[in-house]
Amino acid sequence: MRFILIALFISTTAWAGHSTNNGTCDDDILHYENMTVNNKRSDAPLYAKSQAMYELAKTMNTVRQCENYMEEALRMIRKPYPTE
Repeated sequence: MRFILIALFISTTAWAGHSTNNGTCDDDILHYENMTVNNKRSDAPLYAKSQAMYELAKTMNTVRQCENYMEEALRMIRKPYPTE
C-alpha cells in the first residue's frame, strides 16, 4: 500500500491552479490576486501599470481578451521583474 502511495506522489505533477485558454478568466484573476495580496510584489517597477492592466482585464467582454490582459498584468509582476 505504501508503495502505491509513494508512486502516486512521485508521478503526480503540481498544478498551481492557473492555466490559459481554458474558457474562463476567473483563475487568472485569482492568480493575480494571490500574487498581490498584502502588497506582495508592490516593489515591482511596473506594479502600478500591472494594477491598471488588471482592472482593465476585468472589464473585457471576452474571455480571450481578459486572459490576454491578465497575462500582461501578471508578466509585469513576475520575478525577475521586467522594466518595460
